[in-house]
Order: sequence, then structure tokens, then C-alpha cells
Amino acid sequence: MALRAVALKEEGTHLPSEGVLARFAEVRPIRSLRDLEKVKEERPDIVLMDLRMPHVDGKQAVEVLRQSRPAPVLVLFDSKMQPTMLLKRLNSLGTLKASRQGRSPSLSRIVRLLGVSQEVLSRILNVSARTVHRWLKGTRPRRTRELDSLLDIVALLEQTLADDEAIRSYLCHANPTLQGKKPIDLLIGGEFDSVSADLQAVQEGVYV
Repeated sequence: MALRAVALKEEGTHLPSEGVLARFAEVRPIRSLRDLEKVKEERPDIVLMDLRMPHVDGKQAVEVLRQSRPAPVLVLFDSKMQPTMLLKRLNSLGTLKASRQGRSPSLSRIVRLLGVSQEVLSRILNVSARTVHRWLKGTRPRRTRELDSLLDIVALLEQTLADDEAIRSYLCHANPTLQGKKPIDLLIGGEFDSVSADLQAVQEGVYV
């Protein structure tokens, strides 16, 4: 299934770059946070957001969009950029979309990536260890809120951190932005949103 991208800009402006944006995403004028709520409800996979939207607070906009499940990849762009330069940089979205589409690794891959036992994985997914054992042996897992949330987290981990070692280091060390808690402990406790928000905060430095 094709991934859906939405580009957000201030209402009433006619950006030189708007034609370029339309080649990559549905361009949406934003008047208020209410408009952002509507975008969130549509659950886009990728959101391009103009840095120059003076009537919408950027931090609030990010918080609204993060609430979508699964959370979209957020890419910030500068509407004052020359169209040719913007086109060149947005061409990288092809790679981004490909990584987003391939975001459903096997449970065996998740166990290795997280560095956890079957028992710990069962606690994260809120199922029995026997059920996880069957899934790892080839039985197709049933889709649950916990499994979908974990797949989202794994996708964010792979997009945000350099390699498997960096991912395990992130998960297993106390994180000051998470009140000193280890991300893996939050996942075991079902606090997926906290870990997702932290990883997306790391990604907020992505500019095109």
C-alpha cells in the first residue's frame, strides 16, 4: 500500500516552492491547531511541515501530530528555500518512504534488536510466554494494540539510531528525558507513548 505524505503550510500564502511540495505530498493550508487535529485523524505516514507558520506554534503542532497512531515521520522544511534546492532535498523522501514501508520486522528480529528474552517480550506484548514461543516458531501473531505500538517503536529506533548496538544502548541506559528511567523498562510497563515521544524529539532536528 502506498504511503501517504501531507505538506503543511500557512493558509493564504502562495509559496514559490508549493509546486515542488505538491509533487511529493498533499499540500494543506493550516489556520489553527484544529486543522492539525484533522490532519492527525487522517493518519498520514509522513508530514512535511513549514517552519514559517507564524500563526501556529511549532511545538504544539508537533505534539498534536505525535498523537497519531502510528505516529508519522515529521520532516521540517523552509518555505523560503529556492524551489530547485527544495526539489533536490526532497528527493531523499524516496529513501524515507522505503524505510517506512519496510517497518514490520519479524518477531525474531525484534528479540535480537531489543536484546530481550521471550519472557520479557511476552510482558511487553501483554501475552503469555507460550504465545510468544508459538509466534517465534512461525504462527502468525494476532494484531494487538501492544504489537502495533511495538512495531512503531522499532521503526522509530531504526530510523533514529545508527545501528543495533546504539539501539540496545539507548534502551538499556537511564534516560534523563524519561525521568531517569530506562526505555526498555517503560516498554515492559506498556508506556509506549513516552518512548515514542522521546525518539521523535530526537528526530525533530531533521531539516530539509
